[in-house]
Amino acid sequence: MEEELLFGKYRILRILANGSGGEVFLAEHRVLKERRVIKCLYKNRPFYEERRKEAHILKQLHHAAIPCIYDIEEDERATYIIEEDMEGESLNEILFRQKSLPVSFILFYSIRLCEIIEYLHREGILYLDLKPENIIICGDQLSLIDFGGAMQSEGRASVSFGTQGFAAPEQYRGEVQERTDVYGIGRILGVMLGQGNEKETGQRRELRRILERCVQTLPAKRYRSVAELKKELSVLYYGKALGRKKQKSDGKLSIGVVGVWDGAESAAVCVTIAGYFSEKKEGRVACIDLSGQGVFCALYESLHGKKRTVPEEFTLRGVSYYSGAKDTGLERILAQGFSTLVFHFGGKSNQPLGEFFRCDRRIVVGDAFPWRLSDWYRLEERLLEHLSGEHVIALVTGGDALELPLKFQRIAELPRISDPLSPDRKTERFFEKLLR
Repeated sequence: MEEELLFGKYRILRILANGSGGEVFLAEHRVLKERRVIKCLYKNRPFYEERRKEAHILKQLHHAAIPCIYDIEEDERATYIIEEDMEGESLNEILFRQKSLPVSFILFYSIRLCEIIEYLHREGILYLDLKPENIIICGDQLSLIDFGGAMQSEGRASVSFGTQGFAAPEQYRGEVQERTDVYGIGRILGVMLGQGNEKETGQRRELRRILERCVQTLPAKRYRSVAELKKELSVLYYGKALGRKKQKSDGKLSIGVVGVWDGAESAAVCVTIAGYFSEKKEGRVACIDLSGQGVFCALYESLHGKKRTVPEEFTLRGVSYYSGAKDTGLERILAQGFSTLVFHFGGKSNQPLGEFFRCDRRIVVGDAFPWRLSDWYRLEERLLEHLSGEHVIALVTGGDALELPLKFQRIAELPRISDPLSPDRKTERFFEKLLR
């Protein structure tokens, strides 16, 4: 198989899985030199038509954590589904290597998993085959693969695929619903938590309680929805006292800035805040781009010219800027002794906000003109995934702030920023009051 060129363009690298329905290969596109996952479904195997529906489900989904489908090929013996290769390692591999996982890891990735399943449910899809082999982790990103068992939530099929030990009891009766996926998430929690003991305390004991509710035999006794489950996990992860000022032992101040849409003035606000703290000379200041948009690269080029190679880390007027390159380890940056950390999250609607809600100060930026209110409504949905807006500051750059659809801890009109690198006295006074 290693020498075979499928359909004249895919070189088989290795086999990934071999099951009752067919085989799964890792391949490389001969021209693009990009990796693909090819699922070979043999026509003479049981439930061929049921398994073939995976392609039709994937083509209607658009989510960064779900593989996109590139093509479907067919010959006399099989159908081939060509999908995106989701880089990383499976949760199964991580569990095999690490044996025991910290609670912070379990909570963080459980919330990410809930977000993906919640998206599927909004799209009218039940996943129905949650297991460690189907969960891929790469850094702080979690992806979900293998949609061979998924189905439309409004339909009922005679066959409901699942894996023994992870499938809910009702799957064996063909009576699936959204709470069936809640059961699956509970089973994933179980394998990450491992065997319990009488000495479990704190978050681990709370997680065990959440797990037990997820895997109740009767669906009615489980969480009503994945959203409800995610909310309880989020309270446990982000802390029940986020509304109170943190008692920090390390003396660091972290500030997160999110744009209400892609193109709002979030980057300018980050640079201005970093410049303000640098001018105060109260320790070292870092400004870190987590948006993936390279905004600080553009800042460097504007001062040094586009012919200069943008370094991964550079200093401007006393502030250390990190461009957000993939190989920049956030833990390495945090360990460098900065007293103030300003994080830029950009305005992409699919940008995870987990790190944002771990910041001491949380700011959203955008104008409130009528044609922008729909963006605020979408932001509201993202904020409520974790907390109410009462823990977030809104900076309005134009329009009527009274029209904002969500209550905030504070709403302020952002003054015109003439030079983010050198904030004037009026701007300094504004941020001094805002961040007091």
